[in-house]
Amino acid sequence: MKVAIFSGTIPSTTFVEHLIEGVSKHHTVYLFGTQKRPKHYTNASVKVYGNSQSILLNLMVSFFRCLHLVLRYPKRLSVLMSEVKTYKGAYNKRHAFLRLLPVVLHKPDIFHVQWAKDLSKWIFLKEKLDVKLILSLRGAHINYSPVVNKTLAQSYQQNFPNVDAFHAVSNAMKATSQKYNAQGSKIKVIHSPILKSTFNHYSVWNKNISEPIKIIAVGRFHWVKGYDYVLRACNILKENNVKFQLTFVSSNPVSEAMLFQIRKFDLTNEIRFINGLAQNELFQLMKTFDMSLLSSLDEGIANVVLESMAIGLPVISTNCGGMPEVVKHRETGWLIPIRDAQAMADAIVELSQTPKEDLKRVTENAHHLVRHTFNSEESIAQFIELYESVITQNH
Repeated sequence: MKVAIFSGTIPSTTFVEHLIEGVSKHHTVYLFGTQKRPKHYTNASVKVYGNSQSILLNLMVSFFRCLHLVLRYPKRLSVLMSEVKTYKGAYNKRHAFLRLLPVVLHKPDIFHVQWAKDLSKWIFLKEKLDVKLILSLRGAHINYSPVVNKTLAQSYQQNFPNVDAFHAVSNAMKATSQKYNAQGSKIKVIHSPILKSTFNHYSVWNKNISEPIKIIAVGRFHWVKGYDYVLRACNILKENNVKFQLTFVSSNPVSEAMLFQIRKFDLTNEIRFINGLAQNELFQLMKTFDMSLLSSLDEGIANVVLESMAIGLPVISTNCGGMPEVVKHRETGWLIPIRDAQAMADAIVELSQTPKEDLKRVTENAHHLVRHTFNSEESIAQFIELYESVITQNH
């Protein structure tokens, strides 16, 4: 079976790369998209047919691909050209041709689209080449993008019924996607796996929290992360003479709005920023803190929370998306309402005052939940089962 795992870039996210590695042990994996940087796959079952960022090199490779297509699969060339004609403007047509060419040439059995916004570009594979389509349902692409973009919502409603199967990262995501005509019976919930190596960083909770309370928040600076409410919660803590240190870890620049709010609340001594770190470095840093804070307004299931639970760090999370599926209030962490700075401040204080033995119990519960529910080998097996079921369902 030939499975294309498509995210648009090579290499892709940690989750996608882990999926590629796992699936390639059982089936041939095709990778398409823009080659952002060199990536060597040790398994020969991974076939990379990426496009270079060099225009000249891309044109040369595409010439030979086109020649190959003409000689071996002339009918597919007709399909390709027909699809390219649907794009407006010479620039868009050219880029569509270069992007679609390797996929049409190598024609996988399954094309697994990682981001819902990309789906409309690939529907033709099913309609004209009988390629099975699988779509992953996660994060912004389902939770809020179609809410603010009516054209995208209409595209989902039109195209979701044509998808052979869906992968949802949480039950909440499964429910949300059905608003856009995703058929419930076609949706399989497969939790994003936590790498085995993550659990090597686990340590049993064995300390009392003292002031200043050390809080870490990991995630890009974006309105959906709810950092505005974090700063308001910090202001409440400061007004109540609670000493704390908050560290944001992000790979993108802090916004002017956040910097303004920090100065407005006079929080410059309490807040610091760290640029994105390699995963092992991040885990080592996280273990020096007292708690991990997720303030998001929407999520699938946030990896940073799962990773915090895996390494034994107490978590506070907003009650958004699929987070209640893993954060059980006072059992595996603290769950608070979204957009509620007071509740966030109260949870920070409550967690900091929780006796050591009770925190030990909560973090152990969290660790065991993640270890058993987000097992990487089990997740890969579920994906392979999903692929195989799609191939056999019409035979």
